[in-house]
Amino acid sequence: MYYIAEVDKDICSAKNCHLCTQYCPESNCINYSESDKSAYVSVDRCKACEICVYICSDIAKNDAIKMKWIDDLNEGFVIKKTGVVLR
Repeated sequence: MYYIAEVDKDICSAKNCHLCTQYCPESNCINYSESDKSAYVSVDRCKACEICVYICSDIAKNDAIKMKWIDDLNEGFVIKKTGVVLR
């Protein structure tokens, strides 16, 4: 198992800074949802580099992104033996 970045949508939508989407080195990994007014992480693209955590915590002072074990993520997908299935 491995770590994945997870965005707290409540904090992110209140701050609305978009910095994580600009500084993530992996293309199309962290995107912005207009409907949620929040960033979201594409779990299949995240390399667990933690740059987004640094940007969100130390630069933006938002603390909306944390690293979690992929098994402990709150929403978005289910892990099956054959791979990842979106909900």
